[in-house]
Amino acid sequence: MPVYCECMIRYVVPALRMLISKQLVENYSLNQVQVAKLLNVTQPSVSNYMGRRKTSAKIRRFLNNTVVNEYASNLARKIFEKGLSLKELEEDLCNLCTELRKGGYMTS
Repeated sequence: MPVYCECMIRYVVPALRMLISKQLVENYSLNQVQVAKLLNVTQPSVSNYMGRRKTSAKIRRFLNNTVVNEYASNLARKIFEKGLSLKELEEDLCNLCTELRKGGYMTS
């Protein structure tokens, strides 16, 4: 039986960080230092996200998932326009998890 929160943290959140970083740089013309500050990570982490280095097959599976990509686009917009509180992020991640489970994407 999969533990959904564990799967989210191990595979979906890294995929989201990669997708959001890429969108903030490409669609909102931010540099990697600005993205790092918004995401509360280091600039080298953003560089890794942009290059998609160090990704497992399970992370890549979520990088190509339509539901994850839609959530990443919405989160990137929210982060750019007004920032995102921890509470809002938690709600968005739980909603994404629910959608992924409904779609059958959270199986091992």
